[in-house]
Amino acid sequence: MKSVYYSTKYSDSELKYRNDMAISILEDYVLMIDVCNWVNKLINTSNERKDAFWGVENKINGIQTLFHIVGISRVDHQEVLEDIAYTIAVNTLDEDKNERALKIKAAFLEKLLILREEL
Repeated sequence: MKSVYYSTKYSDSELKYRNDMAISILEDYVLMIDVCNWVNKLINTSNERKDAFWGVENKINGIQTLFHIVGISRVDHQEVLEDIAYTIAVNTLDEDKNERALKIKAAFLEKLLILREEL
């Protein structure tokens, strides 16, 4: 099976297809983070402690679909990449969703070069 760890094995058309799909999934991911953030603010409007949150945020699995599509099966690698995606998505809430998805993708590719050494 081909994997994003070794993207040079993909043809140009396969690489473009997977890239387009990844950006689409990552855009949906940041959009869902935005929705969760908005709902959490709404839930906490009259909550002085601001400690209530909508737990669905931990159930967003579109990013898991992306890992399956690009061949990242190691759970420890998935967790590292999920942390990267979440951190970028939450720390860039005011930016355009496409720009945020591109930032996540760039960070993924950079981290994958390091993770590839563990294979």
